[in-house]
Amino acid sequence: MRIHMHHVSALIKEFERTDHFYAKVLGYRLVKNTVNQANVKMRHLFYGDYEGTPGTILTYFEVPHIGNHYHEKAYFGTIQLGIPVGSLTVWRDRLEHYGIAFSVQEDGLHITDPDGMKLALIEINEQIAPEKATRHTDIPADKQIVRIIGAVYHVPDLEAERTFFHKRFGFTQEGESLTDTAGRSKMTFIQTTSSKKTRFGKGTIDHIAYGVETAREVDALYRRAIENGLEIEEYVDRGYFKSLYIRDPAGLRIEFASDEPGFTLDEPIQKLGMRLSLPPFLEERRQEIETYFGGENHDERIKRNPPRNSNDK
Repeated sequence: MRIHMHHVSALIKEFERTDHFYAKVLGYRLVKNTVNQANVKMRHLFYGDYEGTPGTILTYFEVPHIGNHYHEKAYFGTIQLGIPVGSLTVWRDRLEHYGIAFSVQEDGLHITDPDGMKLALIEINEQIAPEKATRHTDIPADKQIVRIIGAVYHVPDLEAERTFFHKRFGFTQEGESLTDTAGRSKMTFIQTTSSKKTRFGKGTIDHIAYGVETAREVDALYRRAIENGLEIEEYVDRGYFKSLYIRDPAGLRIEFASDEPGFTLDEPIQKLGMRLSLPPFLEERRQEIETYFGGENHDERIKRNPPRNSNDK
């Protein structure tokens, strides 16, 4: 079974500033504008390449009154984004142009988003496929962010984490790190010493999702989780993908999601992210759900603050 990076989900305070950062500065496309299915009063935004390809997706739950996070015993750290070899200078100039603070480290450029989520832009020997390059941005296709290439896990027991992902799911151990079975994304582990529980807040990564091709493979992982006595948090069809949520040894939330059917379930590629999207099982509640966002039709807010893909052809 080929397991690869699917998406990363975090908490934000405000849609508009998040959209500016990811769509305007980083060049991502808003590919799905929907709600948290467990709490339909909460917006859920998905950013990625033009087609919303699994492995490129960063998602955000909007919580207007959210406070600061406190990272302690276990938490997800820096998310590593691959950019083409030779584009680091272009990205450095772009960040300076938009007034985004960054640090130059051995592996690349390190930045934080408006809510404090840490990102690293790291050169890789790949370029985004022409059909997947976003069209609304002035970032040339051969310089655009290609995909998520890794994540840092801050946990108290490094060996327990490595053993869990290696033995239960077949991730490949490379020194002190792991790579998913597709060889696409890397897991780096840093040991924590605090005994306090991490407090979620703005910028907190809620979960990291690894992808498999089909819903049947998610079913197989569910059976594997049961057979191995793993802590299963949820097993659900999200409409856009089927999901299995488990807890790793540190208590971090890990999702396994199917690549199918994807974000074109209810919108054509040309229209992704342009209106409030609801999976089929929530569509009958559309009128109710739209009342939860300031009393205005959800589409009207998008018209007033259009996502940066509004000029896509």
